[in-house]
Amino acid sequence: MKKLKYISAGVLAAFMLSFSSCDEFLDVNENPNSPTEAPIAQVLTNATVNTGFRNGSDLHRFTSLIMQQFSGQAGPTIQTREYQRYLIQPSDLNNLYNAFYATALPDIEYVINNSEGSPRYTGIGRILKAYTYSQAVDVWGDVPFTEALQGVANLSPKVDDDAAIYPELFKLIDQGIADIKTPAKASLLLPGANETIYRGDSLKWLKFGNTLKLRLFLKYSEKDPAFAKSQMDALIATGGPFMTSNADNFEMAFVDATASQNPIHQFEVSRLNYTFPNKYLVDFMNEKVDPRRASYFTDFPYGSGQYKGAAAGDPESTNYSRLHTYLRGALKGTITPRADGGINANAAYNNAYTGSAPIRMLTFAEYNFIRAEHALRFGGGLAEATPFYQAGIRASMTAAGVATAAQDAYILANPLLAVNPLQQIIQEKYIANYGVALEPWNDWRRTGYPAITPVSSTIAATDYIPRSLYYPEAETNSNTNFVQKPDMNVRVFWDTRQ
Repeated sequence: MKKLKYISAGVLAAFMLSFSSCDEFLDVNENPNSPTEAPIAQVLTNATVNTGFRNGSDLHRFTSLIMQQFSGQAGPTIQTREYQRYLIQPSDLNNLYNAFYATALPDIEYVINNSEGSPRYTGIGRILKAYTYSQAVDVWGDVPFTEALQGVANLSPKVDDDAAIYPELFKLIDQGIADIKTPAKASLLLPGANETIYRGDSLKWLKFGNTLKLRLFLKYSEKDPAFAKSQMDALIATGGPFMTSNADNFEMAFVDATASQNPIHQFEVSRLNYTFPNKYLVDFMNEKVDPRRASYFTDFPYGSGQYKGAAAGDPESTNYSRLHTYLRGALKGTITPRADGGINANAAYNNAYTGSAPIRMLTFAEYNFIRAEHALRFGGGLAEATPFYQAGIRASMTAAGVATAAQDAYILANPLLAVNPLQQIIQEKYIANYGVALEPWNDWRRTGYPAITPVSSTIAATDYIPRSLYYPEAETNSNTNFVQKPDMNVRVFWDTRQ
């Protein structure tokens, strides 16, 4: 029988980093991660580590480049430079698809199917499964669901309608919450530190499950507003529980040790000068004199207190701000700039960071912005939305190390106004979700905010901002049920904005 060996966070991170996004390293239809004998404690470790790593790797790069939070540099034909001008090929998506269907989902399914008598494991598995499938739908739209994860029993699973998958995810979360609520004495095995996101904290998993439902209902509201409103209203009326502080963030912690640092930092170390903060995000925060800039970016020139982002089509250069402590971890050394104030991406610079910043996936800040939008659209309007809007800003700024006085000043200078308050909410959510994979792109597709300008037609590979990604080449070549999209302008079911 096949046995699954324990894979530590560091070893797994090192293993996955050794592959670039244009390498095909697994055939997902062979389902190599479906063991017949393995302790569920170890498989759950793999599932949570892979979840964190996926959200700091290709999934984050594709979406942060599309949404002009990152900018690709380092010269023509470099991945990040090509992706930001929307040149994303089906072959570029092989690894991302494998991260879902060959890695995380088979492990999650194994935990669910082999945790009888241990409902805390089953519950975490079901909530993780809903979260993971929601991301797959949001990236591609129609994906395998009902026939997926069967291994050799079905090498060509059908592709399900994305609008039919989301209601099943609501059910999965409800089932997972019910499982987790089972008294601990009724569970043979209890997850602990082996579960690398909440360390087995059942209350935090309940908070995440309920908050995740709010996130998904908000997207579903673009298809069926009345249903989503009724479901959100009912869920809020129960009191959740929901996230109550940054300590409840759904995030993966990393440590300052070789191959155990977070994947954003590891990419910076291994792919010198590939990514810089984008001019759109930096300029937007400059206009607001946003105090989060000091942890989001290095200043340029270094030590000046000024910040400069790179835009698609800019000349190849390193005379920009760089990613800083919020995404890379605290400074443990000294950054020495060049005479012109720029920073060389050498070993001394990269070793100045711990690499231990968490990969944030759903935060208390986002929860508050979800509640603000719900109040604005479905509740008491501006008056009810304002406290949540302010709480979202505070949570984000607290995570970025901003002092309370500076938070107060920013909120006073940026009140929620009666003129287009939804735009304000989403713009602040966009800043707060710096480093959160996928969600800024989801919000833009839902609402049109922030109102990013498409890359110039003189360099763009398409005349539109992508609304979904191509299916991976490896899957369309091996599964006859996949029909490749004509382009990336095909919309996910909840993307109904004109």
